[in-house]
Amino acid sequence: MRTICSSVGNQEQPLKLPARISKYELQKYLGGGMSEVYQARDTVLGRTVAVKLLTQQASANHDTRARFLLEARVSSVIQHENIITAYDYGEQDGMPFLVLEFLTGRTLKELIASGEDLLLRRRVSIAIQLARALAHVHALNMIHRDVKPDNVHVDAQFRVKLMDFGIVKTGEVTLTQAGYALGTPHYVAPEVIMGRPVTPQNDVYSFGVVLFELLTGQRAIQAESAEQIFYRILHDDIPFAPMAEKQVPEELQQIVRSATARDPRDRTPVMADVALQLEAWLEAQPTQERSVCATAAPPIRRQRVPNRWIAASAAVALLLATGVAYFLLSAQQAVARIDDDLGEMAFVSDGPFRHGPDKTPLTLSGFYIDVTEVRNEDYEQFCQATGRPLPPGFERGKPGYPVVNVTIDDARAFAAWAGKRLPTEKEWQKAARGADGRSYPWGDTPSPSHANVADNPDDSWQHRVSVDAYRAGRSPFEVLQMIGNVREFTADRGTPDIAAIRKYQSMLDPSPTATDPWVVVKGGSYLDKLAETSIPMIEIVPARYRAPDLGFRCVKDR
Repeated sequence: MRTICSSVGNQEQPLKLPARISKYELQKYLGGGMSEVYQARDTVLGRTVAVKLLTQQASANHDTRARFLLEARVSSVIQHENIITAYDYGEQDGMPFLVLEFLTGRTLKELIASGEDLLLRRRVSIAIQLARALAHVHALNMIHRDVKPDNVHVDAQFRVKLMDFGIVKTGEVTLTQAGYALGTPHYVAPEVIMGRPVTPQNDVYSFGVVLFELLTGQRAIQAESAEQIFYRILHDDIPFAPMAEKQVPEELQQIVRSATARDPRDRTPVMADVALQLEAWLEAQPTQERSVCATAAPPIRRQRVPNRWIAASAAVALLLATGVAYFLLSAQQAVARIDDDLGEMAFVSDGPFRHGPDKTPLTLSGFYIDVTEVRNEDYEQFCQATGRPLPPGFERGKPGYPVVNVTIDDARAFAAWAGKRLPTEKEWQKAARGADGRSYPWGDTPSPSHANVADNPDDSWQHRVSVDAYRAGRSPFEVLQMIGNVREFTADRGTPDIAAIRKYQSMLDPSPTATDPWVVVKGGSYLDKLAETSIPMIEIVPARYRAPDLGFRCVKDR
């Protein structure tokens, strides 16, 4: 099986297939220019991937090679449900390669060009997913700089993936070849053409132009040459007649108008605001219309209890039925709880919720979940009762803090002793995000001050805190600390990728392998930035792994 590129003179040809790059068997040429993209099979894990290979000729160019390496580095640190995932990176025969998730579907450019008669709410759903992806990029102190329909992938279920980080600007480095125009002419912000410093608002403008195209089916700037395009961007406002002709609602027109303001001072300041504006518009649409669009469903409104005597009667009825339960009443909801010697548990009600990055509708039976992570004093009580040793470095002087440095076997043993069990990943998600598929327990707006995370602006050093802290970040079921503080075990097994295996090779002896048991943990910890902890994210760790930022909470069937 061939392992290098074939060439004729200086004209490189795609590999003769099948070929082999590292452990990846290249099966189909998908296209490319300076870099070639292949459909491939990971021969170790058996999954289909995309391998992006920088050609020998391109590798010889220092700037091109540096840009490819930057894309690999940036892609490897971004994890978001609407951003393409990078699995691996390497080099063979002097040619760097990047391994990405294999996407099926088409680009947004192809979708728009198809003339497919998409419902307006579907188009807005696509825009919301792209806006969330860019907001996440900006939260990581990065700027994409090439937002265009070609770099947005849409699958058959209309799930969005932002791609191509080859000219991204990070807080550390910017790569710009002399004479190279950042981005694609039709989508470049006016200040970029004028040579002003790059800011996240450049992406806001580009997004607004893409949104115009998504809503109307045509480009905002109609011109034949780059010079004419640049002149119109600098001197003309986006024409809104096509939006009126397409009967685009005025609220959506205003979102486009604000995002594409030529003066950045008049432009929507951040992508997170654009996402919120689009979500608010979608939320205001009739329920029967919104239900068609599963990928960006709006939050479910909880109604205030209209009569305190009705609420009190319900609480009394529950008390009579269970003998131990009560209601926590707030202005927005009533949450059933039970209490025992090991702390409070909140009831997660029966019914549907939206699961995973795709917000797939699922239904779960009701269950109770610990309001807080398991505390040091509770775990010490368990160890005294069962003769089990305390975890390494156990802190007796910190009651009310989460127990850490436990393995999943320790967590399972505690749960069994307490008459409980560990939550499944789906149960954990529903308890954390409610029924409406939010990204964080408090909603979709990133707010590091709501959680014990590394970029919390109110706390300058990283450490664990009490399990009942950060009440502003509680979930719709009044559950605390499901983002940050400590990562939490779930009952689910997981399959590691090569990056996970490599990560834990130096941490455990013997080194873990793909055939070892691995488990799913959720929620991130005080060592992670908020952008790395959204509820749909999944982390896979070896079952025998323990860490000072890894704990758990339990659930109980009703």
